[in-house]
Amino acid sequence: MFNSYSRKFWGAGLVMSAIMAGVSACSLHKPSTGDIISTRELARHDFPYPSNYAKVLGSKMHFVDTGGDKDPILMLHGQPTWSYLWRDVIPELEKDHRVIALDLIGFGKSDKPDISYTVEDHAKYLNEFIQTLELNNITLVIHDWGSFLGFDFAAQHPDKIKAIAFMESVVPSDGKDYPDSPNKPIMDNFFQILTEIKTPGVGEKMILEDNFFIEELLLSVPGLSEDEKNAYREPFANGKNRLPMLQFPRQISFDGVEPKYVVAGNQLIESYLKTTPVPKLMLTFTPGAIVGDSNIQWAKNHMSNLQLTHIGEGVHFVQETHPKAIGQTINQWMEANDLD
Repeated sequence: MFNSYSRKFWGAGLVMSAIMAGVSACSLHKPSTGDIISTRELARHDFPYPSNYAKVLGSKMHFVDTGGDKDPILMLHGQPTWSYLWRDVIPELEKDHRVIALDLIGFGKSDKPDISYTVEDHAKYLNEFIQTLELNNITLVIHDWGSFLGFDFAAQHPDKIKAIAFMESVVPSDGKDYPDSPNKPIMDNFFQILTEIKTPGVGEKMILEDNFFIEELLLSVPGLSEDEKNAYREPFANGKNRLPMLQFPRQISFDGVEPKYVVAGNQLIESYLKTTPVPKLMLTFTPGAIVGDSNIQWAKNHMSNLQLTHIGEGVHFVQETHPKAIGQTINQWMEANDLD
């Protein structure tokens, strides 16, 4: 939901040092056993994994962890979801891998501290979470804003990353116009929605009062039961807790200048994806939303060690429509690349 006008987002000429001054420079505490809280309470009755919490920057971040001594798969969701999004993908992977699915700060069962919820804030919390769990040799599985945060972390900590699987994610554009790209009408419409959300007063009503992102976008996914819809409503039942959903779309750069962290991050991520040799799996869908022909072509032209797999029909919240296919494809790709 952030590269519909990719030349604006990815073409900025800011130096990479602007982003490196953020998370990388922050002081990280040495984790202790008391920083992890394990419970017997299930994340939800239809998400049957025990809830765990990591103490991060004075708040608790919720995650599920299938356990095991193998290298971790870290799943990162985006806007406006939580780790529940991965509930039917995890079973396809947990037999052969340790799977961790995190709730970003302010989302799901994670705390909602009094912060601004900028992308830079999210990056700091994610960085500290990974430090607290002492995760290494990570295979990232990322989506939506979780992909920006995941790619951003990988670019700053390449020694911690073993592989990356991504879908409906931040991917640069090749800069060409593809008027027949199946996702173009969707992104043209979403650009208008973003313009409204960025308008002071209008965005507050849409998100804080009307819960637009959940009620009008996420819950329009076909096949969701009322109970599943409520699972997405529950973390944001109180309007005052919806600030994280308002901030993410307002962090999308229209001018290629602000927010500096996001603009510099786009440049850093592009450079990383062009140069990193780690195995990469890009899952695509038709029509898709934030990934179109220009992004797919860029990936083909610039990413090494890339497997590009088309799963089928889908828009954006593809984990709800193709969970088994996503999980099975990731599992097969990991096996083929010896990513146990």
